[in-house]
Amino acid sequence: MPAKLYLNWSATGEEEIRAHTLRLHVPLESYIVLSLYRYLGLNPTNVAIHFVPRKTTAIVLSVILPTSSCGSSPLLTKSDSPQLVEEDAFFCQLPSIAVPETGTIISGLCGVCRWLTKHHIAEGGIFSERLLGFKGNTLVAPADASLWTKFCELDAIRCVEAILQLTPDSKAIPDEIGQLERHLVQPLKSHNIFKLVNLVNNVRISSDEEHRQLTEGKFDFQANHRFAEGYDKTLADLMLFICFELIVRRLGKKLLVEHVPYVAGWYERVKADDDGKLEEVCQSTARSDENPQLGKVQLKEVNVTLPAEFSLYKADTKKLNLKGDQILTTNQAEVLEILRKVDDIPTDIGSEVNSRGDANLFDWTTVPLDARPEGGKLPMARILRKRHQLEALANEVIELAVDGCIIVDFCSGTGHLGILIAYLLPRCKVYLLENKEESQQRAKDRVARLGLTNVTFFQCNLDYFTAPFDIGVSLHACGVATDIVLEKCFAQRAHFVSCPCCYGKLYNIEHIAYPRSRLFRESGLQLKEYFCIAHCADQTHDLASERTNVAKAHQGFHCMDIIDRDRALRAEELGYRVRRTRLGQENCTPKNRLLVGTYIRERTVCAR
Repeated sequence: MPAKLYLNWSATGEEEIRAHTLRLHVPLESYIVLSLYRYLGLNPTNVAIHFVPRKTTAIVLSVILPTSSCGSSPLLTKSDSPQLVEEDAFFCQLPSIAVPETGTIISGLCGVCRWLTKHHIAEGGIFSERLLGFKGNTLVAPADASLWTKFCELDAIRCVEAILQLTPDSKAIPDEIGQLERHLVQPLKSHNIFKLVNLVNNVRISSDEEHRQLTEGKFDFQANHRFAEGYDKTLADLMLFICFELIVRRLGKKLLVEHVPYVAGWYERVKADDDGKLEEVCQSTARSDENPQLGKVQLKEVNVTLPAEFSLYKADTKKLNLKGDQILTTNQAEVLEILRKVDDIPTDIGSEVNSRGDANLFDWTTVPLDARPEGGKLPMARILRKRHQLEALANEVIELAVDGCIIVDFCSGTGHLGILIAYLLPRCKVYLLENKEESQQRAKDRVARLGLTNVTFFQCNLDYFTAPFDIGVSLHACGVATDIVLEKCFAQRAHFVSCPCCYGKLYNIEHIAYPRSRLFRESGLQLKEYFCIAHCADQTHDLASERTNVAKAHQGFHCMDIIDRDRALRAEELGYRVRRTRLGQENCTPKNRLLVGTYIRERTVCAR
């Protein structure tokens, strides 16, 4: 059964299917995937394209495709194939790809493009594994953790949209062009630099000193930053070239040469590397005569901002954006003053000891190896602690679930919790959602060995997941991810079982703002004070250790309870009954708080 590639299209009424061509309007993300699909020469019998209608106000391009490159029913609507569309295409933001062979749905521009490239290589295509970079890691990290993935998946799209809307009176060129220029100016960085120097200079070096002597005279780290990620062309270059080919049509090559020469040089190298094949694919997919917005704009004045320091080599570290007197305090006297303010909030702070104790609703001795922590290749020292963590959440899920429920293990990692639940509840569907490709592959291997048929894998960011479900679970979702998971549950009126982690990594994002509840927002507690409490909540340590500051650890547990009370109040405002408890064996992890939410307002469990 072929993989199904789902792309958005804008139903303008102008789409048409002729004898050999399909003409329709698509957003930029769909255009990038289509161009890559055609460039790689993928076979529609193995990867079938299906277009899903979407109302959009974003920039769209008119594309013309040979019908031979699409599936038998390229334009999908719910009325055409309700089961197919409902079960695949609307479970995640598009573009997405459903792979029946592995029970996987991949969402996100970079994730989809990586899968297409890997499939091309696996099928013996003309391009080698070098397209996926060093150890196959090009664009493997999710957009919320990698500047590179974010730049290719989000920033470049935003840049093209802005370029296509320029008028002759526009002056400022989007910042992303200046950012790429500044990145390309940086000296080459490479994981296997000795091997690369050997290759370029046709010599052999084996020590740092030999490397220094040789490179000072012969190896130009500046000139050898030939492509976006380094010396070799990768998938990142292909995706960015598809975007910049549109920009070149709109602005002209001369503007790039004059204002961002490194970008212009990079563009020409990518173009020449395959004798212009990728450019030809782009121009035949989105023809200029079909897209007036691609016509060259004559700017009266050009202003390109080059950041003083910018490199896509750097890691994307999250910051609280607090400056000056807003910087978080670690002074204990100030912390105590903040905690006194919390005492004035008219609510109860705390968590109950787990009433179940050692009593489980299942027997570990009946659970096969691959559904136990031992099957996940954990170190022996961690296995017992992981067991206690898993059983605490599994017990709560077993109590909430009924036959036919859909249960989502958010941030599932290698699948410890989700696989156990899937084994214990074979009449329920279990979704394992994880954005790290390598971690999810380990979970797939375990599920395959167990022969479980009730598991579906979602490889995507939390924000991209849109499928309906009945129970959401998360074990140690990091920082703000816990609150994203809770919001997903609120949107579906789904029950939740959540064991939070990394309280100190809370920060405001577009759709998550702190404090979470109305009561805490109206309490007079300042944002920096709230984040100070969250920071102190990470000062929890093993109470059995002689090195632990017991007083500070107890303060940390209290701060965890404060943050979790705010989360619980948010849920209660939305119609939930929330139990704030702890893991049965509290010493199995310092992050041992557990939130169990049951939706009680106008809901029938598993009514779907």
